[in-house]
Amino acid sequence: KEMSVPEALAFFRARRQDYKIDQITKLDEEVQDGTVSTYQHGGFVDLCRGPHVERTGKIGPFRLLSVAGAYWRGNERNPQLQRIYGTAWPSQKELDAYLEKLKEIERRDHRRLGADLELFRIDDELGSGLVLWLPNLSVVREELETWWRTIHREHGYTLVYTPHIAHEKIYQRSGHLEKYGENMYGPLLLESGGGPGGQRPPDRFWIKPMNCPGHIKVYQSKVHSYRELPLRIGELGTVYRYERGGALHGMLRVRGFTQDDSHIFCSWAQAQDEIGKVFDLAMEFLRTFGYSDPRIYLSTRPERRLGSDELWDKAEGALKEALGVREVPYQVDEGGGVFYAPKIDIKVLDAIGREWQGATIQIDLNLPERFDVTFVNAKGERERAVMIHRVLFGSLERFVGGLIEHYAGNFPLWLSWEQATVIPIRETARPYAEEIATALRARGFRIHLDPQPGDLRMRIKEAQGRKANYMLVVGDREAESRTVSVRRRGSREEERGVSLDALLERLITERETKALPPDFGPRGLSLADTLG
Repeated sequence: KEMSVPEALAFFRARRQDYKIDQITKLDEEVQDGTVSTYQHGGFVDLCRGPHVERTGKIGPFRLLSVAGAYWRGNERNPQLQRIYGTAWPSQKELDAYLEKLKEIERRDHRRLGADLELFRIDDELGSGLVLWLPNLSVVREELETWWRTIHREHGYTLVYTPHIAHEKIYQRSGHLEKYGENMYGPLLLESGGGPGGQRPPDRFWIKPMNCPGHIKVYQSKVHSYRELPLRIGELGTVYRYERGGALHGMLRVRGFTQDDSHIFCSWAQAQDEIGKVFDLAMEFLRTFGYSDPRIYLSTRPERRLGSDELWDKAEGALKEALGVREVPYQVDEGGGVFYAPKIDIKVLDAIGREWQGATIQIDLNLPERFDVTFVNAKGERERAVMIHRVLFGSLERFVGGLIEHYAGNFPLWLSWEQATVIPIRETARPYAEEIATALRARGFRIHLDPQPGDLRMRIKEAQGRKANYMLVVGDREAESRTVSVRRRGSREEERGVSLDALLERLITERETKALPPDFGPRGLSLADTLG
């Protein structure tokens, strides 16, 4: 039944439905026609856009999953309500498949694995939403950052560093204070020093929520000729953004994170080619981690936006042409762009079929105007530069949290914190085990030398639990023959009589090619596989 807003307010006030009254009041502010819909089942009337099933007999197999507290409208200052989670499916087979997938998701939960494998910690005294990278995961981060810097230098990027705080005036000019101020930390009041007539008022600084203004200032540190373009600037820059406590989620939703922001300054004539190069790099990047089935979305101009239609036509055209040249299938998200930019989003599926946000490519139509970003063209005149904003990791915290779940903690060799553990069967073999460990460490491998004698099966099991990629077992026979017995993580098979040279060749090849491990992938079938 459709009701006018006054009718609906009177109806639910009579029934003391305060939360529905709040919803109707908010809807009245957003919806122009001033009507709402309700659905009735027996004596129960619900405020809902619908549709509802006509009777409960039409509901197939279902399962109630959990109950959790939730603040009204996600604001911790509001009352806490109870949220009931459930799921319903057309058939028992589909319900069972979904429940099996939920078990696999729980097994892979990065928060559980983070604690079990000593990867990261969020400490209440330090602050919610702020990640402590423990030594094991710090290895992963170091390898990722090193590779990121290498591939960006190879692709012609100049890498920079920008400050963690900046004066208020730059965020006034960029529009961040006006549009984003409630999500920024500050102001910090810093003494400005003396001046004529005595002490000046303190300067106001804010902790940076984005790297873009800093990169513009790097670009503007000198005048650029068209001959210098495109100029590609990249940074692994840490930013801070306020998130409500109820929205925080492990490493996936945090308040401080490192963003791999890069900005390409070019002319319109170069824009399509540069977007294409970024797209190719992003696809290569995501394939390295075993992400599959990329889904490409082109998000176009929203109703409320900055910039002229002519600029939006150019920007959307450059994005479309870059995809068209590559004959890449994509979906158009009409009106899905941000207020200052159309964009390409690349989304990928993980090992169990869940969709994750991958790379993003935007043409920023706001900041080049606000900061008067220009270059000197062939006629010797100042011309507005195009600024392409792109990320591959996005948030490094979110990306790595996703990798933990994608790999179920079983990281490939090049990222692993314990690439091999050397296990001497008895103390007489320890000198040879130390020799093996030393030789591998000399080639840059991260090696654990098992310190204690004991049951061999238990020591192998413990190494498997630490997610060591290889178990290298040595006894008196191996010491005499100058070989090792090799067992891979997740395997019961043992390869005997492997020479050190052969082992090194294998490990170096696996590391350099960034090969995915044999145990990569779901323990069981994904929901899509199960449903055929």
